[in-house]
Order: sequence, then structure tokens, then C-alpha cells
Amino acid sequence: MKAQKITSINSRFFRSMFQTLLLFIIILLISTSVVFYKHTLALETNSAIRQLDYISNQLDYYLASVNNYSKTIITDKSVQAIVSKFNNNNKEFNAIDQMNIKTEINHIIQSTPFIHSVSIYSPEHALIATTEIYPYPLNLRNTSASDRKIWIPEIKYSNKERDTEIHVLSLMLPFYSSSTGTMLGYVEIAIPESTISDIYKDNASNFSRLFIVDSDGNVQSSDGSIPLMRRYEDVKKLNYINRSNYKLTKNTIVFSEHFPELNWYLVNEINLLYFLQPTFTTLGISIIMALLCIIACLNVSRKVSRTITSPIYQLISHTQRVKEGEWIPVNESYNDSDIGLLFEEFNSMIIAQKKLKNDLLNSEKMKNKVALDLLQQQVNPHFLYNTLDNICSLAEIDEKETLIDLVMNLSAFYRQGLSNGHTHITVKEELAVTEAYLRIMKVRYYNRFDFHITCDSSISGYPCLKLLLQPIVENSIYHGIKELNGKGQLDILVTETPDSILFTIRDNGIGIREEDYESIWATGNTHFGIKNIHQRIQLYYGSEYGLTIANHPQGGCISTITIGKKEVTTDAT
Repeated sequence: MKAQKITSINSRFFRSMFQTLLLFIIILLISTSVVFYKHTLALETNSAIRQLDYISNQLDYYLASVNNYSKTIITDKSVQAIVSKFNNNNKEFNAIDQMNIKTEINHIIQSTPFIHSVSIYSPEHALIATTEIYPYPLNLRNTSASDRKIWIPEIKYSNKERDTEIHVLSLMLPFYSSSTGTMLGYVEIAIPESTISDIYKDNASNFSRLFIVDSDGNVQSSDGSIPLMRRYEDVKKLNYINRSNYKLTKNTIVFSEHFPELNWYLVNEINLLYFLQPTFTTLGISIIMALLCIIACLNVSRKVSRTITSPIYQLISHTQRVKEGEWIPVNESYNDSDIGLLFEEFNSMIIAQKKLKNDLLNSEKMKNKVALDLLQQQVNPHFLYNTLDNICSLAEIDEKETLIDLVMNLSAFYRQGLSNGHTHITVKEELAVTEAYLRIMKVRYYNRFDFHITCDSSISGYPCLKLLLQPIVENSIYHGIKELNGKGQLDILVTETPDSILFTIRDNGIGIREEDYESIWATGNTHFGIKNIHQRIQLYYGSEYGLTIANHPQGGCISTITIGKKEVTTDAT
């Protein structure tokens, strides 16, 4: 068998202290990194979400403005009159009418910078007038539902260069005659995609991409990092991202916000390494600081271990002397309060051990005295003489059955009471002793009282100190029931709690006076048996158990004995 390696307390203390400090530093390092990571993630997340909110608010502003302009245009009396003229008699509609409607439209929109153009169409989609400098062929394939407004992405020519195509977002809105209610046509207001992208282009960087995709996944606006109309494959995941604010991918962290007016998604993709760069920097600094702390801990642990273990070795040496029988205090003194306290407590322990030994001896003597006093009470000659007198009287009048019963109860009382010198008997046996005593007393005080004993079978097997009930019962008969003019009643009830067993003795006697109650607990009293019960219970079970005596509200006296619940031992058999 391999011998176990023995190490000194100094080495073990140093190793334990160093390992504890190292573990603390590692936990602190991990906790700091996690907290800073979450803090950085929260800051960057809030920044990205605020950016998307700003884009959403600006885009919402543009759409709301366009919607207001469209309502102003379609309700304008001049516009309605000229469009009605075109629909009623196209031949009479001339260039002057077209110029007038165009002038009216320009007057309404007042060269708003984010509006590319405004166009008016007939119900048959014929162009009536437009502010476009270079009109683009109309494609109204998406306007089949002509009874509501729709937003559609389109291609138009730039107002600056004839052959340059640009992407626009157009509002197509049907409008009706304010007088007849008949449909007059459509108004189209276009917003250049560049106007939308200008909202967030200034925030573009080499480490992020800002763009807007429609519900089919086509990119409708971009900061230039991704081509327009390119397919965005992860469009189905954007709803989930919107609910959880962000989603981590292999190389990026994606933020998204749904724009309900268009059923589009605003997307902000940030490079993951760039996003976590502050965390990596903090982690590196934390690791360097942790290494420096570890080096410092090595020196501190070694010094502290030597400081603490030196007096401990001295204390161990003194303990060896105590083991050999030299129970003397340590005379050394230390300036260190903790070590000094340790030596003081060691000296106190030696003194306490001596006191404990003496207390145990005194306690054992007291238990033996109480047991002896109990035996003296148990074999009280007056009780025995009175019972023998009763036996003689019964013999003289030839009461054989009563005589036999009295002798059997007397025999049971002393046989169970003596119990071969055992200090404990079972609850069942204690009740049997008490019942034998009561039957003897019923013969002595013929027809003066009745008694009743109640105990559940589940309790009867628990052990208890013997002769707990007899002094209480005797006190109830002599000082309570005997003084009654009528018939007395004495009831004994045994109950249990999870930790205790309760004996409740109640009589209907005259009760107990206050001065009698105080004399019971006084030294040298004549109620030795009652005080003896309380002392015995506390000696064997503890100070939380004992005897209480009080007058019952309905008359008589009620006494309660509480003992600890323990398993049956061989002493209780």
C-alpha cells in the first residue's frame, strides 16, 4: 500500500490560501468580463435600436408628408376641375390645362426636396400631367386594387440626367369627384430612394451595413454596402430578430425593426468582432491585472501563512503537554489580536473543561439524589401502612373480591414502580402504575371519585421517566377532590406533538390557591414529589420541558407534564 504523503500545516495553509485567492481572482475576472460584455452589448444594442428608430421616424415623416400632399392635391378644386375636363372631353383638354394643373401641383408641394415628382393619371391610366422632367413609361401592374392607396417601388429617370434611372418609392392613390363621387383618376407621388438612404448614410462605416428590405426579401434602400433589389436570404428570420432585438450570426450581429406602413424591415448588420472589440480590450486588461494579482497573492499567502502557523505550532506543542496531564494555561502573549484571542480562548477552554467535569460530577450526584428521594417517596410507609390497614378492614368484613383487587393493585404498584431499578419505563407501564394507585385510592375513599385514562396506542410504546403521574394524582386527591362535598372526577389524557409527549391531569376539586402554588416550588416544601417531577424532567430532557400547574377556568386544577419524545430503549423495557 502506498504511503500517504504528509505535508506540514504551513504548506497546506499556504496552498489553501493561494488556491482560494486564485479562485476568487478567476471568478472576479469572469464576472467582470461577463458584466462588461452585457453592459457593452446593452449599450451597442440601444445605440443600434435608437438608430433604427430614428430611421423609422424619419421615413414615417416622409410618408406622412407625402400622404398629406396627396390629399391636398386630390381635393384641390382646380385639379378636380381640370381632371374632370380631361375625363369628360379629352379633345378640349389642351396644353394650357396641362400647364395649369402642373402649376397648381408645384404650388402645393412648393419644391419639397424629398419629392421626386407628382403625376396625375386617368382611371384608364392615361397620363394627364406630371412634374417629371423626363417622364418614365408608366407601369401600373401593381394598381389593380384601385380603391385604396398603395406604396410601390418603381424605376424613374433622374430629373438631372435623362438616361439615368433611379429607384423611387411611389404613393399611388385613387381620387374621386367631390361633387358627383365618380372616380377621376390616380395621383402618384414619388420619393427617391436616395432621400431615404440619406437618413442613415452618414452613419455608414466599414464595419456595418444599413439597408431596408421588403417582405419578399428584396433590398429597397441601402447605404451603399449592398446593391438595391438584391435578395436578402434571411428575411424570414427578421420577425424573430425584431422580437428579441438582435440575432447573432457567425460573423455579424443583426438588428431589425419592422416598418408596418410598408411592411418593410429596417436592418442594421454590424461586424461581430468590431461590435465586441471593447469587450476584448477590457478582457485583455483584466487578464494582465489578474496575473499581477496572482504574483502578489503568492507573496502575501506565504507571509500570512508563516505569521499564522508559527503560533499554531507553539499551541500544538502546548496541547501535547495538556494531553500528558499538565492542564495549565498558556503564558505566552501576542500583539496580534486574533492570535492573542486564540490563546485566550484556549486557556478559557481548559478552565471550562475543568468546570464541565465538576458540573458533570455534581449533576450525576444530583440525579442519584433525586432517584434516592424518589425511591423514598415510592416506598412511603404511610401509604403502605394505610393500605395494609384497608386490607385488614376488608378481611374482617369478609370483602374478598375487593380485598383481592386491592392486594393485586398494591402488588402491581410496587412491582411496576420498582421496575428492577430502571429509571425509564414505557408510557403504557407508567399509566398502569398510576391506574393501580388510583384503584387503591378508590378503595380508601370509597365512592368519592371516579377516574378515566385516555391514551392512543401509538403513544404507549414511547419511554418516559417512571412515577411522573403518581405525585400529581396524589396531590389532586388529597388537596382537591377530598375537600369536595360531592363526587370528584379525575381525567388523564396523553397526547403527542412531533417532538413531545404531553400528560394532562385534570380534576374537578377546589383548585389551588396562589400561596399554595408558590409553596410548591419553595425549598423545603411539603410537596416534594411535585417539585421532584419538574427537576427530574429537566435533568433528563432539558430546560424546555417540565411541569406546569394552573386552575382550570371551569373549576378544579389542571396539570401538564411535557417530556421529550424518544425511541424505546432497553432501559424502558
